[in-house]
Amino acid sequence: MFQFLDALEKIWAKILYFLPGHSQPEDCQGKDILIIPGHMAGKDFYRRLKADLDNLGFHVAILSTLRNPVSVEDAVLHLSKQILTAPNEATVIAHNTGGLLCLVLPDESRRKVKRLITLGTPFHGSHFFSDSRFSYWGFESDWVKKNYKNALFFPLFQPLSAIEDFSFSPQESTEFGQGRDLWFDIPGNYNLVRRHENLRTIREFLGTPKDPQTQAAAKASPVHALPKKIEVDFSKFDPANRKKVKVAAKKKISPKPKAKPTAKKPGVKKAAKKKKR
Repeated sequence: MFQFLDALEKIWAKILYFLPGHSQPEDCQGKDILIIPGHMAGKDFYRRLKADLDNLGFHVAILSTLRNPVSVEDAVLHLSKQILTAPNEATVIAHNTGGLLCLVLPDESRRKVKRLITLGTPFHGSHFFSDSRFSYWGFESDWVKKNYKNALFFPLFQPLSAIEDFSFSPQESTEFGQGRDLWFDIPGNYNLVRRHENLRTIREFLGTPKDPQTQAAAKASPVHALPKKIEVDFSKFDPANRKKVKVAAKKKISPKPKAKPTAKKPGVKKAAKKKKR
């Protein structure tokens, strides 16, 4: 029954995505968390996430995105105008391709963002876009190779992903200083922002707001309230270097060939017996 209701909610959110109200810019005055939707995801896909964060005491806004942008620049400009209405040092939670749009934000709006959290963003591109009009987001495309390091321009950059996603492989997650906390248990593009287990992970990762007026209403552990600054060495995630690391890992794992047992000569034992006599 729950799965049936969840499917209906997802269909309804898809319908709302194609209505004119989705593209209306959001006023972000007084908002400390800005949610940027991903590809083909409307505002209603993030209602559960927004409700969870509102209960923690945050002030959340879900930004609108253009359905059919003429170019990446138009889509980014539409987002930038909304971010400029937010207070300084805002936190941005970007889902899927929303994280790619953040990489090319103008300096004026980028300086408004203190903390960039991405959910399942394909920083190496995706084969899903290779044969579409969004081919600039194709796997290891020129656009991706040129811009994916721009995430380091944000004071705090924290990429979260599902354990089965290819954005960052598990053995590399420790490079971001958080280890297992960076990984969701339930994969799936929309499961990241809709399943209760994944929403709980986001709540615990964000912690509690610093506003003393809302601190009493917060429910998350205060241990996570002040995130550590993460310094990322992006050279290890360069597509060229990733291939070298994989080749080197295969060489290390490959078992050494066992030495063939040497055949013993029959005359050796006899010679030894003669000496004993």
